[in-house]
Amino acid sequence: MNTDKYYESHIKCDFLNYLRARRTIGARSVIASEYVLGATGRRADLAIYNGSRFIGIEVKSQYDTLLRLRDQINAYISCFDDVMIALDERHVEEGLEIAPVEVAVFEVGRRGDIRLRRPAAGEPQVSAKVRLQLLTMQELKKLLGYGVSAPVKRSLLLERAETLSKNAVRGAVVDAFKETFSDTSADFWRQVKGKRVTLDALGCLSRYASERVISREKENEKARFWESWQKDAAAVLREVSA
Repeated sequence: MNTDKYYESHIKCDFLNYLRARRTIGARSVIASEYVLGATGRRADLAIYNGSRFIGIEVKSQYDTLLRLRDQINAYISCFDDVMIALDERHVEEGLEIAPVEVAVFEVGRRGDIRLRRPAAGEPQVSAKVRLQLLTMQELKKLLGYGVSAPVKRSLLLERAETLSKNAVRGAVVDAFKETFSDTSADFWRQVKGKRVTLDALGCLSRYASERVISREKENEKARFWESWQKDAAAVLREVSA
């Protein structure tokens, strides 16, 4: 690997390979890249449900700064069962000072070598209120037993959902996450079966990956049409000229 070009996307691939090798994740895990954390204004670089734990992972390459890391971590620990940060070697010492003890800190070398610098001690202080913001209107209605077309404001849904147990809220969030990202995760796991995670496979892990595939197929179909049209037109011209 070119160590001068070791970007966030490369770290994501290597970190997924690291977790896979340690069986933290497997072919049944549901994974999302750039997962929106509700109304926090943040995104999780990677979000994973491995069948038992909902995991948030923040990645910082050598080209990033840690200016927003504290706020990012605060959003993560409100949403996830486990929080991990994977930091380029230049950021590790500062990251260890910023991250609370319930966050696991990993050091990433520029050849893709990864080591755990500090394991998590205790669990994040999850906020049911923040977690509920991860749900769409339809998901909130389902959680509360409203009909799909029920005329109800989101603010009221959130207020009523806050009275539910933490387990009920977590279950709804995990179910919604699986529903949204199961198909793209299945595509990802098919691509990496028996192989390491690559940048191409990483591209599957987006909520809009399937839409991008459809769009790309339409563009290819259009290109094939015009290529065929040009060949037919050229053949007609040759016949006319003959």
